[in-house]
Amino acid sequence: MYNPFSLEGKTILITGASSGIGRATAIECAKMGASLVITGRDEERLKETLTRLEVSKDRVHMQIVADLSTEDGIKDLVNQIPQIDGCVSNAGVVGRTPIHVITA
Repeated sequence: MYNPFSLEGKTILITGASSGIGRATAIECAKMGASLVITGRDEERLKETLTRLEVSKDRVHMQIVADLSTEDGIKDLVNQIPQIDGCVSNAGVVGRTPIHVITA
């Protein structure tokens, strides 16, 4: 049966996978059949994400601890990732900035 949302046989890189939207995206991509390369700065939280991913004999997931806010972190990630079929670029830093004026 045709499933346009299947990721069977695909390897997907997900940045920011140690929490929040990145973690949720990783979990859902694994459910859709993808092998995942997950990355984030916090090794313990990244390991927790890895334990939540669905696995099978046809899929292998891997984690790479990397700080993508630095050039060296990006280079290290690029040097370690296998060939991928897609990427969810979700890494980011949350900061609060007040909005004083909004104009249309």
